[in-house]
Order: sequence, then C-alpha cells, then structure tokens
Amino acid sequence: MSKTIQFTYNDVDYTLEYTRKTLEKMEADGIVLADMNKKPVTILPKLFEYAFYAHHKRIKKAEVEEIFHLFTNKNEMYNKLSEMATDTLNTLFEEDSSKNAISWKASF
Repeated sequence: MSKTIQFTYNDVDYTLEYTRKTLEKMEADGIVLADMNKKPVTILPKLFEYAFYAHHKRIKKAEVEEIFHLFTNKNEMYNKLSEMATDTLNTLFEEDSSKNAISWKASF
C-alpha cells in the first residue's frame, strides 16, 4: 500500500500520493529526485505540486500554491513527501515474484 497525505481545504478532501506515472512526469519535466537534499527550496514546492497529480490532476497551480503556503510544519512535510517519492521510485526495482517472471543473465 502506498503512503499518502490527506487533508481538507475549503471543504474538499485531498489525497496526496505518488505513482510511477507521477514520477515519470516529474522526470520528464526536469525534476530530479536526487536533487532533493541539494535544492530543497526548489524541490519542496514541486514535490508538493506533483503529489496532487495522482488524485487531483485538474487542480489549478494557483490553488496548489495557495494550499502550500497555508501548510504548517513544512520541514516535516518535506520529509514525508521525500519518503513517499523515494518509496514509489523503489517500487521500480522490486522483484516480480509471479510464475511468469523472467530470469536473465549477461554474457559479460
């Protein structure tokens, strides 16, 4: 089960979550997760914005920015968003345990 952040703003319930598609979009848009600790001022708002895409694609960027500025404890939010993104990234490297999994080997 993936990790999420839930909150309510203006009587609307929101769920923030990352999916592989979200991370793919982030990467295509030039957001590098490896830069999280090097550029937190740049990355934190982007992590927040992209966390909406899984469940709230149509939310306007201005509303995301407004919500972001109203959030308290941004340091903890940064830690949680970073953990969520990293956990989602790590799912790419999980082994397929199904009977149809393909084993392979290199000749070099």
